[in-house]
Amino acid sequence: MTEGAPKPASRAASPHVFTVSTYFAEGLPYAVVNSLAEILFRQLGASLYVVGLTALFHLPWNLKFLWGPFLDAYETKRWFILVTELAIALTLVGLVAASAVGAGFVVLGALFLALAILSATQDIAVDGFYLEVLDSDEQARFVGYRAPAYRGAMLLVSGPIVMLSGELSFTMGLAVVALMMSGVLLLHLRVLPRSEVRARPYAKLLQHPALRVAAGLTLLALVIVSLFPTEISEAGSRSAAWLPHVSTAAVAFLSIGLLGSLFFLSDVRAWLERSPSLYAQAFGDFLAQDRVGFILGFVLAFRIGESFLMKMKYPFFESLGMSVSDYGFANGTVGMVAALVGPALGGIAISRGGLARFIWPFVLSQNLLNLLYAWLAYQGAITTVPTWLMTVVITIESFGAGLGTAVFMVYLMRCCRPHHRAAHMAILTALMSVSFTLAGVVSGTLAEQLGFAPYFLLTFFATIPGMLLIPFLPHLRETNSEVPKPSPP
Repeated sequence: MTEGAPKPASRAASPHVFTVSTYFAEGLPYAVVNSLAEILFRQLGASLYVVGLTALFHLPWNLKFLWGPFLDAYETKRWFILVTELAIALTLVGLVAASAVGAGFVVLGALFLALAILSATQDIAVDGFYLEVLDSDEQARFVGYRAPAYRGAMLLVSGPIVMLSGELSFTMGLAVVALMMSGVLLLHLRVLPRSEVRARPYAKLLQHPALRVAAGLTLLALVIVSLFPTEISEAGSRSAAWLPHVSTAAVAFLSIGLLGSLFFLSDVRAWLERSPSLYAQAFGDFLAQDRVGFILGFVLAFRIGESFLMKMKYPFFESLGMSVSDYGFANGTVGMVAALVGPALGGIAISRGGLARFIWPFVLSQNLLNLLYAWLAYQGAITTVPTWLMTVVITIESFGAGLGTAVFMVYLMRCCRPHHRAAHMAILTALMSVSFTLAGVVSGTLAEQLGFAPYFLLTFFATIPGMLLIPFLPHLRETNSEVPKPSPP
């Protein structure tokens, strides 16, 4: 809804329904790209090098800020949600067909990349829709639904869908996801409210020259994917040993560039203020926030440790002797419950006690659990680890990560300014996902060279920079309900 526009008197459905369904739909394709793909390639015989390099499929989430402003300037967020969900369902059908005929890595990689681009666009639309149709009180109230729905979809894929894939085939698992996505699309055609003010029509978007640039970048990305070895076995990945070194160098340069850019924010902001373009207005408004450098640094650093852990999670448990079905069971039963309960309880606690009160406990509950993985790796080096103990570790880690997700999503919403909510959320979530890509690309190399126990210790130390920025963050106390009451005389 635009600034100052009257709030609609009624909605097509309760926010209890569409908040859950939209974030569930957002989590499904994300999990397929960032969880199922790496398990599929590992089962096909890929080395840890290649498993780590599947993090490059995450690039669209890093770059989605480039097209985020277009979702504010054209049509409605509801329109973009429906269009992207239709395209996602069709792409999943393509993956089902490719898996059924035994397509090679290049074909699978191209389809996963296409799915990633569509999913990243859907993310922008869903986040913007949430901010448009709900007022500030409702946004805080329903944040406890967002994270569980999103994580529930992710764990549904990495749990029961992985179990199904292990017992039957990945073709069957992908087919079930395609059916679920189609069902969610049909639901959204009925329940998503039409309370937004329509911007420019999509016909004008199709005429925009930026689409030609996007098409060129997509072709370039497909060419990069084609450079991966078509033979993804251990021997095949060694024949392309230059890939990890090139990727590591690229990660180093990108990290230096991102950190260095924080020192020139004032110059960038001044340049943006002089430009009348749509991008300049959205980015300039974002950079006008108080202590924006600390915001950017925190968003970039917050999930680095978790990202390192997640990319090597399945290979680690596989090395301990856990089967695909057992791993799916652990993630999809008690692990799923813990992942749903964690952010739900976190959202309730934050709405009642305030973000400033709970940010430290919830962040520590997420990051300290990396040490539990290091302990389990040391145990695995000296004795056989029972499956029940691995399941307990997965469950505890899922609960702690859920608490961290709740506090982080509330903070991201605080950093979105009214006139460019979708664009600002796209900027923030794109920055957040940079750590996933950077950590993922080098994760396989580090795990193979260090071993899992030192690797998981490293993942904990990677969480420290983000925690050191917390005392300097703005927006921790934004609403009146979070301002501490004066002490009685």
